[in-house]
This record gives sequence, structure tokens and C-alpha cells, in this order.
Amino acid sequence: MNIKRWLAATFIVLVVIASLGFIKFSQIQAQIAFGESFPEPSASVKSTYAKAIEHTSNIKVVGQLQARKNMTISNEYPGQITYVGFNPGDTVEFEQVLLQLDTSIDEANLKAAKARVKLAKSTYARVVKLLKQKRISPDEVDKAEADVSIGEAEVQNLQALIAKKTIRAPFAGQTGLDQYQIGQFLDVNSQITTMIGSDNAIWVDFHVPQTLAQPHIGSQVSISLTDSSSAEFKDFHAKIIAKKPSIDSDSRQQSYRALLPNSDNQFNHNQMTMVTVPANTIKAVLVPTNAITRSHFGEFVYQLEKDEQQNWRAKPVKVTLGDKIQDNQIVLTGLSGGEFIASEGAFKLSENLLVYTEQTASIDSQDGAQQ
Repeated sequence: MNIKRWLAATFIVLVVIASLGFIKFSQIQAQIAFGESFPEPSASVKSTYAKAIEHTSNIKVVGQLQARKNMTISNEYPGQITYVGFNPGDTVEFEQVLLQLDTSIDEANLKAAKARVKLAKSTYARVVKLLKQKRISPDEVDKAEADVSIGEAEVQNLQALIAKKTIRAPFAGQTGLDQYQIGQFLDVNSQITTMIGSDNAIWVDFHVPQTLAQPHIGSQVSISLTDSSSAEFKDFHAKIIAKKPSIDSDSRQQSYRALLPNSDNQFNHNQMTMVTVPANTIKAVLVPTNAITRSHFGEFVYQLEKDEQQNWRAKPVKVTLGDKIQDNQIVLTGLSGGEFIASEGAFKLSENLLVYTEQTASIDSQDGAQQ
């Protein structure tokens, strides 16, 4: 009797366990079927093709504009000002009188020196006649001739002194903001004014560190200046015309000079500017900036590939980035060009995610695509 009871109890337990297992299995199957009724996760993005290009990398350095004609004008002799021929900031012509110093004493001395020359010449003419008559010695003639030469030299010295007290413009250009009054006394070597020459070109001096690629004489550089009306940079082109024969021992930089057209006089002496110097030309790939995604593993581009059902799938490709060109990014490694990639909306993607492309655009049609 006991065995039958144990067998009956065991059978009942097994039936209960089997019933509970069947119920749980049915619930799991129902949940799986419910999950499969939802669509696969996906994302919609815009897409484009990566473009293979030849890219010239650039070096940006600070440059300074230098007028081809600029001079600080000083006086060689002291004196009192008797005439002022310019106003602060005036545009003056070549040889225009800027200042006239008092030369009244020098002119009086010049008049006396000319009289002495006249007398010396007259004396020389008489002694020559006397020498022909053998009434004097040749030494007297030599002395009279020397007196003439000394007198003429004194006249030339006084004329040069008077000329140097007339300060003239060494070239056509614009003066500084210096102002003088008649009667003002100038000591020797006083800095009268600075002059910037009127010219249709200006120099750009800049320096490139010796560790970077060096440009060549004759190559072009880009000059960037801020437009005060729009606060934007405007680019101009200059040509390298000279190179310093040695590297600066302190800064370890190589100095260059470029020639920048300045027919409109829009550039000023000592003005600071940014100089973009072309360096190496390399083969690279151009992609839109919004195609780049970043994580703690690095930078990635999502390449779109079709699976067996001809659906687009996202495949992350690790890339090395170069320069940024407006709305596009240079890719140095990771892409070879021609790959179909996600652009706008790429940040939503993950590996093997189903992708729907809303738009396929050629990178050539984007603004800012440059080589």
C-alpha cells in the first residue's frame, strides 16, 4: 500500500511540473512572437560619396607689411626754422621742401667766399702774365693757383651746407603726424618726420619655423586681412621674392619676403596679417564634416554597404583626419575615395544598423569643396 501511495504522489508531482513547464514555454513563445512583430531598429541619414583629391597642406604664420619706401628724416645741422612746407599727414612730392632752416649767416659767408675766389682768380691771372715776363718765380704762380682752388672749395662747402639746411622729401609719399612752427629751433640729428612712399606694391615679411616645410622663391602665399566693415577675413595673393640667407639663431625660423600688389593703397606699413604658406601636396579624401563621428576610440566614418537582402547597413571605418576646409574634412587614412558614406545624421548610426538614405549628393556640389 505504501508503494502505491508513493507512486501516486510522484505521478501527481510530475504532472504538475510538466504543466507548469508547458505554461512557461507557451509564455516565452508568445513573448518571442510579440517581439518579432516589431520592425528592426533603423535610422534615416543623408549620404554622399567620398572624393579622392590632391590636397596641399598649408602653414599659417603671422606676417608684417613693410612699405618699399619708408624713411625717418633727420637734420644734419642745427638751426632755426624759417619755413614749414608740410602739414601732419600730408602727401608730398619728390624734392618738395619740408623745412627750411636759417641760412642767413651761411649765405653771407658764401658771398664773402665768392668775392675771395674772384680776387684769387684775378691775382692768378696777373702772376701768370708776370711769370711769362720772368719777373716772378713759379712758386708765386703755384701759390696763386692754390688760393683759387681753396676759395672754390670753400664756396662749394658753403653751398652744400646751405643745401643741407633745406630739408626736402626724398621721394613722393605721405608724412607722419609731426608738426613744426616757424622760429622753432632744431638740434642736430632731430627726427623731423617719417615718410611712407607712394607705391603700387608693398612687402610682406614673415617667418617659417625650420622644422616645417619651406616655400620656394617665386611661389605664392595667401594674405588674410580682417575687413573692418564685416569682421571677415579677405584673402589676397602675394609672391615670394626673397629669402634670408641664414636661419635666426634665437627663434630657429627662416625669414621670407613676398610682394603684394597695393594699387588701391588698402594696405598700410607695419600692418599685421596672417600668411598662409603652401607646404606639401598629398593624395587624400574629402568628406563632409558632418560625416565624421567621434568616440573615445577615435574618429570614424560610417560606410554604407548592402546586405544579402539588398538593405543598407552601417559599417564604421576608423579614419585619420587632416585639415578642415570650410564644410568639408580632409581624411588622410581609412578611405581611398569612392566609398558610399553617411553624411548628415551619421551620429545616429551604430555598427550593422539598418540604414535608409534620404538623399544621395555628390560632394562636388557642396560649397567649400576645394583641393
